[in-house]
Amino acid sequence: MTPVMAATDDIQSSVITDHDEQSVYDDGYNNGYEQALAEARQKQKKASPPIKSELSIETVSLTPNELAKVEYLNAEKALDQQNSKQAVLNLESALYYRPDWVMARQKLAALYYGRGNVQEAIATLERGLASQPNQADLRLTLAKLLINESQFQAALTVLEEQSGHMSIQYLAMRAALAQQLNHNDVALSCYQKLIQRSPNDGRWWMGKAIVQERTQAINQAQVSYQKALNLGNISSSSQQFIQQRLNAIKSNIRHK
Repeated sequence: MTPVMAATDDIQSSVITDHDEQSVYDDGYNNGYEQALAEARQKQKKASPPIKSELSIETVSLTPNELAKVEYLNAEKALDQQNSKQAVLNLESALYYRPDWVMARQKLAALYYGRGNVQEAIATLERGLASQPNQADLRLTLAKLLINESQFQAALTVLEEQSGHMSIQYLAMRAALAQQLNHNDVALSCYQKLIQRSPNDGRWWMGKAIVQERTQAINQAQVSYQKALNLGNISSSSQQFIQQRLNAIKSNIRHK
């Protein structure tokens, strides 16, 4: 823990009132004015000891979490001042004190990426996952970064199946990547889990239908396409795509 020096001044002083002095004035002894004033001054000297100033040094120890928060706040101030270079330094310090701070790590990776340092952005997230392998948010962030770099297989590898709870966002990205890379078993498994979680979302039924059609499960695909169309929550272009696939499936069935 880093000591932070804080100074406090303990000032000891006494205050003299001019009550005694004023009483002398009220006596009306004009001839003794100067003497009374001299006496009052003498009283003040006796009653008022020299002001004593003592400087005491106190050591305040901040915890690693508190130090990390200070650095994070400094990073935000630096960003407000358009100083991303300083913000990077502050966030690196924040993670030194608190390596498990996911939000700080995500922001640092984003800054590296925004400054064009792609490899350091990836390395920052990978270091976090090395110590927190089950941190889904870090995996999502890294996967998005890899997708931006067209590293789709690497992104899918990052989004490995977890034994614990996987969010809808996690499952949806994993399903879409698997579908794009023709990993049909993985994609189908993800869409089925998404449907279990949100059975009235047409997007997941459409994704499932595409995989089913691709694997020649035509009858099941037809049902899933129709379900997606009925439920909605899909774009107009997706609706047109579904209608085209349904027409194609019906045409193929008739010609068999």
